[in-house]
Order: sequence, then C-alpha cells, then structure tokens
Amino acid sequence: MKQRYFLISVLLTIFSIHSFAQQGPNPGSRAKAAAVFTKLLNDAASVYPPELSYLTEAGAKIESSFHVSEDGILSVTFRYPVETSYSLYRLSAPVSAIKGVFYDYYIGLEFEGAVVKIEESEKGSRELKESNTLALFHIARPGDGPQGEKLKARMEQALQVFRESYK
Repeated sequence: MKQRYFLISVLLTIFSIHSFAQQGPNPGSRAKAAAVFTKLLNDAASVYPPELSYLTEAGAKIESSFHVSEDGILSVTFRYPVETSYSLYRLSAPVSAIKGVFYDYYIGLEFEGAVVKIEESEKGSRELKESNTLALFHIARPGDGPQGEKLKARMEQALQVFRESYK
C-alpha cells in the first residue's frame, strides 16, 4: 500500500515538474523585469535629459514614462519647451528586436533594423505624427566621462536580466 502511495506521489511530482517546465514565462516575472528595466530608463532620462526635438535645443522632460506594453512595445514620450509652448516626441519599438546598448555622447538601445518609430507633434499640439524610423532608441545624454560609462554598464546588466525574464 505504501508503495502505491509513493509511486503515485512520484508520478504526480514528475507530472507537475513537466507541466511547469512547459509553461511559458511567468507573467509576474515578466512584469517585474519590465518595471525594473523601465525604472532605470526613466531615471537615466530624468537625470540626463536628451535633446532630440528639431524644434529646440532644450532638454526633455518625460511626458509619458518608459513602459513595455502587453504587446512587447517599449515606448516613451518626451515634452520639450519651445518658446512659450511645447512639442511632444515619442519613441516606440518592439523589445524583441533589442540588439544591445550603445553609448557615445548619448546612451540608448540599438535595435535590429530600423524598427524604432519616432513621432513628433507640431509646436503646441498633442497630435503626434510619424516622422522617422531608426535603429537607435535614444534614452539619455550623459555626455562623455565616467558617469556615462557607469550608466552604460548598469543598462547592459539591466538589459541582460530583462531579456532572461522577458523571453
């Protein structure tokens, strides 16, 4: 009798492990990985605001934070002051196409091909119009020096953890 219970418990354990192994990524771990990764991106863009708008040379403020949608699209919207008004600049790209981190004067993500969609608004308008597609997703402007190198190392590490959890 004990052997039957033991055999049944072994079979149930094996079945449970097999079933768990066949499941896709845990949605909770994916959400946590995305939250940690996007927090780093938000912090970098807040500390070292990028200058991406063609309408001004002023630094950006985050209008809509970095986030990863359920469809796997990383996006952010920046707001730039333009004279007495503003302009919006939105970047979006699929996380599945992230190739790595780049750093020169700016820091950001490099993608496999021109998949980074850029949308801009006219001065004073909230209506975004697609203006370009690139392979680079600019995040921050730390400039030259050790702070940029440190940020690059942190972003590479965060990207690696994000990729492992977000498969």
